[in-house]
Amino acid sequence: MTLPATIYARFSNQEQAQGNSKTRQLTLCRDMVARHGWEGSTDRELIDEGLSAYSGANRASGALLYRFEQQAEAGRYRNGHVLVVENLDRISRQGYDAILPFLQKLTASGVTVATVDGDRVYPAYERVTMTSVIEAVVKSELSREESEKKSRRLKAAQNKRVSEAQANAGRHISNTATVPAWIDTKRISKTSERPAYAMSLNEGRVAVLREIFQLTIDGYGTPAIAKMLNGRGEPVWSHLNQRSNNGWTVGYLTKIVVNRAVMGEYHPMNRPRSGPATSKDITVLNHFPQAIDPVTFAKAQAARQGRKGTSGAWQITHNNLFSGIAKCKSCGGRMKQEVVVRKGGNRRNGKNPDAVYQSKQDISYLKCHNALNRVWDEENDRVRCENRNWVRYEKLEKAVVEFAAGWLALNRQSAPTAAIAEVEVQIAEARRFLEDKQKQADNAAVSFTRTSSATMERLMLQLEVEVVDQQREIDALEKRLMAARTTGPSPDLLNEIEHQKRALDSEDDEERNRARVAMKQTLRGIITSMECCTSRDTMIVLGDRAMGLVFNQEGELVQSVVLQETIYGPHGEVDWHPDFPDADYTMAA
Repeated sequence: MTLPATIYARFSNQEQAQGNSKTRQLTLCRDMVARHGWEGSTDRELIDEGLSAYSGANRASGALLYRFEQQAEAGRYRNGHVLVVENLDRISRQGYDAILPFLQKLTASGVTVATVDGDRVYPAYERVTMTSVIEAVVKSELSREESEKKSRRLKAAQNKRVSEAQANAGRHISNTATVPAWIDTKRISKTSERPAYAMSLNEGRVAVLREIFQLTIDGYGTPAIAKMLNGRGEPVWSHLNQRSNNGWTVGYLTKIVVNRAVMGEYHPMNRPRSGPATSKDITVLNHFPQAIDPVTFAKAQAARQGRKGTSGAWQITHNNLFSGIAKCKSCGGRMKQEVVVRKGGNRRNGKNPDAVYQSKQDISYLKCHNALNRVWDEENDRVRCENRNWVRYEKLEKAVVEFAAGWLALNRQSAPTAAIAEVEVQIAEARRFLEDKQKQADNAAVSFTRTSSATMERLMLQLEVEVVDQQREIDALEKRLMAARTTGPSPDLLNEIEHQKRALDSEDDEERNRARVAMKQTLRGIITSMECCTSRDTMIVLGDRAMGLVFNQEGELVQSVVLQETIYGPHGEVDWHPDFPDADYTMAA
């Protein structure tokens, strides 16, 4: 009888998936199956990717080898089956006390175990011979020792890189050429010495990097940014002569925008042979040359956070200014924009159904996504929403934008001048360094408590002094910032809003897109809530619940009410007005 064979392959980390480890193991095992006349099948090829035999992860719940082992114990293979592996360390690298019980369990359960290495076969239902025992012990112990050595070398190399990065902070020196894509490296050590590279910014790529961050702050999502970069043929960054053929992707742009290395920070990671990488909870400031300042980075993260729930077609077309803002009054679901007629398309006259004319503008409606798609509420066993009334989009957009311009004229805040922006950057930088110093001081205090070391005591006291000095510097900078905001000129926001309004329907695609993105950011900043009702009215709350508005289907303002009569200033001033920042105000309790 021809015995069916199952091939088992394994590799420890995902980087090996890019190499030939899997291909090599499968090829060797398939050859052995054919050589012995067993019955192979691709359906019986088990591959545990990124699971370590040293830690035993490949024999833990969830691994394919674990499932095979459980099936064997349950008696599934008692009629004969062969498990083929490249060598025993693919099964376990935890030593003889792990590999021998495994062999005994499988063979006793009717499974023949075969290894390509040495063309060794451990037959089912046969006692494992002393020679096989010795061979298994020697091989598994050698594998375990090699794994331990490799693990120690890897940890030592990682720790050494961290300590060297901490020692070289501010010098922009790396011991590896693997650095972020916007950084160039030049070897400064001799070929006979350990590698050392001087890092510098690649100005061309940094210009693109800063553009990506600015577009993010301006309201563009990663799909729109990717489309923009690919559309103009912006070369995709390559690293170590490895270049992507997929162009700029949403995933890559997202990784760039959230990567704190743009500010020069190095965050070492634990990279185990199996499982995901985890942080070492160490931050090395000023390791890389800084390409993006902390204020710009923080603004980009805030912009990304503010756009949650607005993904989809708007990220590309920028048509719907209320994407992620407008909700259904009945169910709280999102209002989706659907175009009925495009500009220039044929439209029938309501009074004379036989007459057809060309529309002079797009005609679209906001519709409840849940009602439109008949989304089912399983908990209540009914349609989630019955609000099938449509809200005319173009008229509502025009009315809301017009009112927003007036609202901002009366409630404008002083915008940052160049001097204010500079101080904000200095404060952000100082706070980052203060946070790092405080962590060092806390660690030193813990070490001193545990060891009573005089050296750790001196380090702890020195760091405490540096923390106090850094905080004094921040206090001084914040006073400068307050003074700059008091005396800084208030910009004419009306001109900016009017420019956005004029360009919303521009024939120039780029100008129109930029204006609509900017206006959407403006509206998100002042609209607290926006609900479309079954009556086709739209209820809007502006500011911090300062004013409520109701627009009808024709875009007419039918009701407005002041919800909060008291206006508070940036420091708690009662009835504060931005045109008179130095007036004598009563402070809120």
